[in-house]
Amino acid sequence: MAVGPNRDELRTWSHYIRDALIPELKDGTEVALAKSIIETIRTFLYELRTTYIDVDVLRYSRLHKALKEVCVMGDRWPATITLPAKALLGTWEIRYGPLGSITADLWGPGGRLEGLMKLTDPGTLSHDGSPRRDSSPVMTIIRPKSTKSSWSVEGRNGPFYAMRTGHNGFKVGDWWIKPAAAYRDGIIHGSTNGITADRDGAYAIFMTDSEEVEIDEDNIFRYWASQKDPGCLQLMKNVHSREMVRVLRSWRLNSRLAPKAGLRYDGLYRVSGYGVKLMVNILGEDEWQYTFILERYRDQAGLEKALCHPAADEMDDWRDYKQTRDSISDDNNEGQSLAFQEGDKKVMDWMQNSAGQIGNGDFKTL
Repeated sequence: MAVGPNRDELRTWSHYIRDALIPELKDGTEVALAKSIIETIRTFLYELRTTYIDVDVLRYSRLHKALKEVCVMGDRWPATITLPAKALLGTWEIRYGPLGSITADLWGPGGRLEGLMKLTDPGTLSHDGSPRRDSSPVMTIIRPKSTKSSWSVEGRNGPFYAMRTGHNGFKVGDWWIKPAAAYRDGIIHGSTNGITADRDGAYAIFMTDSEEVEIDEDNIFRYWASQKDPGCLQLMKNVHSREMVRVLRSWRLNSRLAPKAGLRYDGLYRVSGYGVKLMVNILGEDEWQYTFILERYRDQAGLEKALCHPAADEMDDWRDYKQTRDSISDDNNEGQSLAFQEGDKKVMDWMQNSAGQIGNGDFKTL
């Protein structure tokens, strides 16, 4: 067999076909791909006929998914593309069996859920309800009073990695299946939506439900924060310090900018103002409502880059995850209780001590 494209090149081809070409052909208009594009793809497919691609490379590149999507589109693709694509799919199916069973290992090394363990799963808890020693030996469990599921998180960047300003190594458009995975990577520090903050400042906002109030411009919005979130006080200080915060949107967020699935990093925003108003909540109780105005920082990748996510392969993993039993109890609840590491204790103490201060100050509405 000839030596063809490597696994990363095949993945790039898969992204190009699924995220650039197929959406263009699916939009309902009569769009014809340029002859040069057709010829380039045809040459690529014929090269693959003499290239051995093992099952792990297919799993990594998602090339079988890209070619299947090409074939099911009928005459939107010319026969010079669909015929060799069908031939390749047939060869791989004979060699590896049903191609639909070739999916990413979400929980394995490099997987999107690597290092996460649902503590309510059979086998992860001992008879008394505590984690088995071989499941998460470095974790301290925080038991939720609600019905939220508990997760342990390993392989994090460190307990205070999220307590930094700026992009912090993340790129606009970065995407996660679950908040626990974003927590693992250190872009947020918390088990649910809300403000990532410590005694020194506020660093990130993770939004879900009705927390975003849209303004006409895509780059400006209002954020409603819970009075129980101790990060409110620190986020107010960002108006004067002009420090920016990372903004993440959940698929459950009531916003036209919300991702179709999971949660997505949309870039840095500056807090330009805030307001505090006494409201009556649904229980008939007085409650302070905190509203922040956030403006997107201009010197970074545009919001359109973020809106390209989740990409096709990310949606693959989302659908695969939703088929697992781990997702069943979380379908109606975005937040999960996390098993925090011992190193997080200082942050947890600060959050608990600060919670009592919210709503007691006399704040000025801007």
